[in-house]
Formats: sequence, C-alpha cells, structure tokens
Amino acid sequence: MPASAGLFQGLFHDPWGIEHSELPGQLGQSWDHAPKQLPQAKLPATASSVPRFTSLWELTQYALAHNPQSRVAYENLRAAAAGLGVADAAFLPSINLQGSAARSQANTTAGFSIPVTNSGSANLTFSYILLEFGARRAARQQALAQIYLNGFDYNSALQSVALSVTQGYYTLIGEEALVRAYQRTVLEDRASLDAALIKRHAGMATVADVLQAQSALAQARANLISAQAQVRADRGVLAQDCGLAPTAAIAVPPLDTQAKAPALAPDVEQLMHRALKDNPAIRAAAAKILDSQAAIRADQAAGMPSLSFQASAGKRYQNNLLPSENWSLGFSLKVPLFNGFQDSYQISEARAQERSARASLDNEAATIRSTVYQDVQQLQGARSAAEAARLAVQSARASLKAVQAQYKVGLATMIDVLTAQATLTTAEQTEIQNLTTSYTDLANLADALGYIGLPPQLLGTDRNAKEPQS
Repeated sequence: MPASAGLFQGLFHDPWGIEHSELPGQLGQSWDHAPKQLPQAKLPATASSVPRFTSLWELTQYALAHNPQSRVAYENLRAAAAGLGVADAAFLPSINLQGSAARSQANTTAGFSIPVTNSGSANLTFSYILLEFGARRAARQQALAQIYLNGFDYNSALQSVALSVTQGYYTLIGEEALVRAYQRTVLEDRASLDAALIKRHAGMATVADVLQAQSALAQARANLISAQAQVRADRGVLAQDCGLAPTAAIAVPPLDTQAKAPALAPDVEQLMHRALKDNPAIRAAAAKILDSQAAIRADQAAGMPSLSFQASAGKRYQNNLLPSENWSLGFSLKVPLFNGFQDSYQISEARAQERSARASLDNEAATIRSTVYQDVQQLQGARSAAEAARLAVQSARASLKAVQAQYKVGLATMIDVLTAQATLTTAEQTEIQNLTTSYTDLANLADALGYIGLPPQLLGTDRNAKEPQS
C-alpha cells in the first residue's frame, strides 16, 4: 500500500460513521439497533385448539409432528438432500450465454473526435469435465454421508421428543395419582377429626386428640394443594413437549396402580447387541467415518490433473457493419504442480479426522452399551420395588382399618391412628413413584436401543403384567 493511501485511510478510518450509528454509545449500554421488523416465532396451538388424546401413542405422534425440534432436524435433512443434487450437478456440462452492449466515443491526443461506436456481442460457451481422477465422485460421497448424518440426527431428534413426552406423560399421571392419594388422606384425616370430636364430646378423648387430628388434616390439605400445583406445572411441561402452549389443557388417562411394572424378554447381552445395530447415534458416528473417507479421496483428487472439453461460439455487432463471428473447440488440461504442500497437509488432516471418527464410534458404542446395561438394572430394580410397595400399601391399608376400629372402642390412641394413616400415605407415594419410574426407565431403555417406544416382542410375557399406557 502506498504511503499516501495509508495516510488517507488513517485520517478517515470510519468514513461512513458505522461505529457511531451501529454501536452502543459507550461500553456497558445495551445495543438497540436491531431491525424494526424481526421474524416472528410460530406460536403453538392455543388451549382452545388442543386435540383430545386417548393414549400416550397418540400424544407422541402429535408431538413428533409439531415439536420444533423435529422440524429443525427435518429441514437440516432436507438441506443435506439438496446438497446431493449440488454434487450430482458436477457430472453435467455447463452452458453459459453472455451478452453485452456498449456505446462509446473517444478523443485522440491531437484533439480529433472518433465517431461514436455502437457495439454488441453474444457468446455461447459449453464446458464439460472429461477426467478428474475421482473428485466429483468423492464430492458425491461426501454429500451422501451428510444425508446419512442428518438422517440419523433426525431420528435422534424424534427419539428425544418421544422420550421427553413419555417422561412428561408418566410424571403427570404419577402426580395425578398422588393428588388422588392426598385426597383420600384428607378424607381419612377429616374422618379421624370427626371421630375425635365425637369422643371428646362424650368425654372419652382429650383435647390433645382433637388438636392432633386438626394438625394432621391441615398438613394433608397443604400436601394436596402442593400436589395440585405440581400437576398444573407438569401439564404445562408436557404441552410444551408436544408443541402446544403451556396453558393447553391436556387430559391423560389415570395411572393403573394395579398393573405390574413392565418386564423384559431378552437378556441384557441381546439388548446391547440391538443397541449397537439400531441406535441412531452409533449409526451417525459410523456415517462420520464415511464422510471422513470421502474427504480423503476428495483431497487426494484435488492434486490430480483434470481434463475438460470446451466449445464456444459468438457474434459481434458494431455500428451498421455486418456481424463478425467467432467459434472455438478445444481441450483444457490443468496439472497442479505445487501449492506450498497444501494438498499434503489436507490429506494428513483428513486421515487424522478419519481416525478420530473411528475412535468416536468406539466411544459411542461403549457409552451406549453401558447405558443399556444401566437402564436394564434400573428397570429391574424399579419393578421389584414396585411389587414390594404394592404389598406395603395393602398391609398399611389393613393396618389403618384395624387401628381405626380400635380407636373407636378405646383400644388405640389418636397418635396410633395418625401414624397408621401417615404410613399408608407414604406407602402409596412409594408405590406410585416406583411404578412410574419403571415406565420411564423402560422409555430410557427404548431410547438407548434406538426405538420410539419398546417393540412388544421385547416385553416380558408375565400374564399379570400390563404394557405401559401407550
């Protein structure tokens, strides 16, 4: 750059005043130069337009089609598919038409004016690559690998949406079951308070019994209010996962606490084998290797000669003279000789990325195997815990009835009644938690295997067990 040019640009470092107009007044002030009209987000369906869902399956299918996460992954896959068309276009010839028109006049150094010249031209050019040692095939393989990667990412996005919906679904029906349990507790505590008041009026109980019953009833009501608020929050989360407004009133069927937790048919080794074959994260990691291999071939072909056929024809018009014509046929040979070892380093970089992709595949496979193993153990533990909790509920319910009967005849205290009621409430909470946990553990296992919902053939054949509500 000449010294004069550097001095000129130094004097006018911001001639258009961009810094003054586009930056905040000073450091620490907010930036508020955004366009007045920004693209608006697409709002989800309102509460009045929510369809009715009769099962988890219908809810999941709706979410897969309306959750923005699915749409993002789908459009990425569509873009990758268009990229394959771009790669295929390199196998076709290119044809270009170029035209120009000009009117010009010039003066000679002697002061004479040359007459005005009107000119125009039109040229048609045809070019086709005959030989390039695999560059186009490598580019197409890279485009295919991108389709594979985005396709598996799309499947992973669908799985993620389905898993979130399933987890939200069972969280919601579990909380609703807790609400019903707290409602029963409130009724039982109110009955205990009524019994204490009757016995107090008859002189068979002290004021302490009444106060204890009142305290237990107040606590039960507080638990009920808190659980009802949690239900509303969980319903908003589930609605959002489905692509609906958080205020959407989604109705779900109640949790069947009499159903046994789900069981698995195959052993853990078979499940891990399925995961290695079907999980889209593993398949995407494998597709990354294909992409790296295609990149190696593309870099290798970049340093090879290329041969092209070219043909052109055109006409030139000037003033009122007859047009002149030109045409040409020929071959073009390009032989790269030296570019500062750029090709060598690019090939080395691509080979390192291919080795990295293979290591990533091994790591992903190990992670998935571990995840499947952990999910199986957690599912089996939740199933056993749910069975134990069901027995505890039955025992606690029978114990409460016995203590209530004893209290009426003076053989038990109010503390005994309230303790039995608290034991029953805790047992019901544990039963609901373990049952819903078994269902969410099953959903986690299905996600690790690469499925949207576990196939029926993988579930156990326990005649007393029921499939998850799906």
